[in-house]
Amino acid sequence: MISKPSKINTLFILMVCVFIATAAFGLIIPILPAFMDKFNTNGQMMGLLVATYGIIQLFLSPVAGRFADRYGRKRIIVMGLICLTLSQLFFAFSVHFWVLFLGRFLTGIAVSLLIPGAMACIIDITTEEERTKGLSFLNASISFGFVIGPGIGGFLTAYGLSVPFYFAAVLSFVAFLLSFFLLPESLEKKTQMAEAETVSTKSMIQQLLRSVQVPYVVPLILVFLYSVSLYIFEAIFGLFVDKQFGYTAKDIAMVITISALVSVIVQLTLTNKFVSLFGESKVMNGTMIAGGISFLFLLFTTRFWSILLLTCLLYTATSILRPVINTVLSKLAVNEQGFIAGMNNAYVSLGSVVGPILGGILFDINTYFPYIVGVLAFLSGTVLLTWKHRSLVSTRSKS
Repeated sequence: MISKPSKINTLFILMVCVFIATAAFGLIIPILPAFMDKFNTNGQMMGLLVATYGIIQLFLSPVAGRFADRYGRKRIIVMGLICLTLSQLFFAFSVHFWVLFLGRFLTGIAVSLLIPGAMACIIDITTEEERTKGLSFLNASISFGFVIGPGIGGFLTAYGLSVPFYFAAVLSFVAFLLSFFLLPESLEKKTQMAEAETVSTKSMIQQLLRSVQVPYVVPLILVFLYSVSLYIFEAIFGLFVDKQFGYTAKDIAMVITISALVSVIVQLTLTNKFVSLFGESKVMNGTMIAGGISFLFLLFTTRFWSILLLTCLLYTATSILRPVINTVLSKLAVNEQGFIAGMNNAYVSLGSVVGPILGGILFDINTYFPYIVGVLAFLSGTVLLTWKHRSLVSTRSKS
């Protein structure tokens, strides 16, 4: 086990890496309307651009852990940072629309390699007593990156469409240098092959088919529904308010950043209290209803502050819903924690693919249709949860 100062240095480098990666993911969101104008394209193509990240993550995430076990944590992290730096340069220098897809493709590879590699590294260097704290710091960096990314993108766009991506490329390259020269390899060579050989070879299709069995099916469908809704919103919101109200990238960034920041604070301070007071099923039901209400009223509101308030409600609802569903799944899984964690991520990835593509297609037909689908998705989740509540509770009580 490495010394405490080395642990702190390693944790700091890992936190910097995942923060930059997740910030780069959200960087493009407030800039989508500007790209749409620059390349004279439509909502369908912008939705597909956003979904490219999810497509890569869906197929790469299940095997990224194997790569980290076989080749070591440091190599995977360094490779991820190289991909991240290149992706931002592709965005910065793009003169053709297809180059944006290449940049988004590389961003998906980068995040899919970085996060599992960083998590595995923390597990390697910490004791069981330290592990929860170490992973909490890493998750905080991930959350903060998702919060601050759209803000950086929106505010730096005022100095030029490429400026946010130059900035992100420089940060990514600095993180690459830190990792290459200062990050130790945490996995012993003799352990690498042993761990790699024990990894299950079941295909993603087999695992997805298995996941629809009782008792997992209801919470996993809820994961898919809220993911579709949230990714529809993130892909379409900027296009919607740009077309309807003439919002700038800075306006879009302000709404998304403030809403995400509020949601993180509420998630950290109130989620456990809500569960203690009302129980998991009622909290899930309440947050699904709140998400549907947010989408519904966004169809009719026109004022900036009301749009901000409704976006805060949507982000807060999903930020509370996510850990509560994760808790329910972990209780149902019993001795299949790894399997259900992987399936949870897979269903989120499916939502991140379906949501933007569906939202983009519907946006071209009618700008209000994506929000209507968001309402219907949350409503479907509420109906499903109410219908299956008794069987879900009885299954949990048996486990």
